[in-house]
Amino acid sequence: MKLHAGTPEQAGISPSAVDLIHERGQEWIDKGMHSALVLLAVRKGVIFLNDAFGQRSQGDEPGSLPLNTIFPLASITKIITVTAAMTLVEEGRLGLNRPVQEYIPEFQGKNKEKVMVHQLMTHTAGIDDEAVFQAINKKEDEEIDLPAREASAHPTLHRWLHIGLSIPLILYPGTEMLYSGFGIQLLGEILRRLSGQSLDDYARDRIFHPLGMRDTFYSIPEDVRQRVVIHAEEGPYAEENDPSIQERPSPSGGAFSTAMDAAVFGQMFLNKGTYDGKRVLSPAGVSVMTRNQLPGISARLLTEVYPEASWGLGWSVNHAYKGQVYGEALPSNSTFLHTGGGGVLLWVDPALEIVGVYFSTELSTNEDGLHVWNADLFMNMVSASVEDT
Repeated sequence: MKLHAGTPEQAGISPSAVDLIHERGQEWIDKGMHSALVLLAVRKGVIFLNDAFGQRSQGDEPGSLPLNTIFPLASITKIITVTAAMTLVEEGRLGLNRPVQEYIPEFQGKNKEKVMVHQLMTHTAGIDDEAVFQAINKKEDEEIDLPAREASAHPTLHRWLHIGLSIPLILYPGTEMLYSGFGIQLLGEILRRLSGQSLDDYARDRIFHPLGMRDTFYSIPEDVRQRVVIHAEEGPYAEENDPSIQERPSPSGGAFSTAMDAAVFGQMFLNKGTYDGKRVLSPAGVSVMTRNQLPGISARLLTEVYPEASWGLGWSVNHAYKGQVYGEALPSNSTFLHTGGGGVLLWVDPALEIVGVYFSTELSTNEDGLHVWNADLFMNMVSASVEDT
């Protein structure tokens, strides 16, 4: 099924509910919650909502935000990296149940031989991101000995990788979910070594171009940077405005995209791996990514501890325990999703046949660093707008 514009009625959606969503979007801008906001919702392939509010930068005319504005995906990037890695799994080049050391022999230390590839995708490798990032920051200005860098490896990521490889695990692998950006960087490095391509090139060839996602990048070309949303300098995530970050193809948080491209990516999952006649993943690959891989495993997410991690390969799934983080109530129990720092959310609800995108620029976070946004309210309104269930 390919996305196409249509009326709410064609999607089995209440027109008055869509009108109310539009009102709420403008209200959230007027209240100063966001400087930019794009709300997009699809049902049964019909785009029944696609609205932009606010402005790309503080100096622009209010209400002038283009629908094709490019947003930092932040942690939604992890889903793309996992998807790229899953194409290697399906080709027999990468094993989910094989040790990370088989692909990155330098990954040495106590219990690291126990870390499997799938544990990078479920954040259960026991990696201590805080210790990794502290080590990286401590050595920021130091001259350190590094192995020779291959052309497909980005210089900064190459440096970070080899600093982080020496940091001890904080947990025994597989015992608890501890959200880890460095684990996804390891996954990106495995993909780079097996494919011989940079992650940016591989994702473009195997995911973005086949799906027609022409506005999605790990490294933003200079000629499209004028379309990237500008975070307020006094607000959170202002570092995303830095051209060096926009150029750096981080596997865990470096991708950029439009709301429409994100919806296409979500629809591919709803279509069980295909879009517009192009197959990216098999139905088996989609199934394993979007079902709970951690039954009985607890999780630490942000400032909270949850008795059930409810995580697939990359995606957050069956997320009833994570309400304080995501806040949703009305989407079905089969929903899978991912958020990203700065104010972005992509979710897919197979039961309601919905793909939803909330792309924004947050203007503040709360004292615990949690999102100050209304993505949960948007999800509920979209779910409640369905009339033909």
